[in-house]
Amino acid sequence: MLPFTLLVSILSLAFAEHRIIGFINAFSISLLTGSFILALYFYEQRYQNQYYFYHNQGISKMGLIVGAYLFNVALVFVLFILKLYLYA
Repeated sequence: MLPFTLLVSILSLAFAEHRIIGFINAFSISLLTGSFILALYFYEQRYQNQYYFYHNQGISKMGLIVGAYLFNVALVFVLFILKLYLYA
């Protein structure tokens, strides 16, 4: 997930007028959309039998996915606050 997100963000540096803002925007959007979906797909394909660890801890597969997405939302919120602080 992170390599795809970073690649999209680095490519945005070439097209953004304000490079840091463009990087933060592209990183945030990529983190919440495409790279999250790709990470879910690849994890499901490669480690489909490893969800039992979380199940034994009382966490459902859907709960794990929602928790990971909420963590990404919180990270994006922090990045946007940082962006506002840098360019206020």
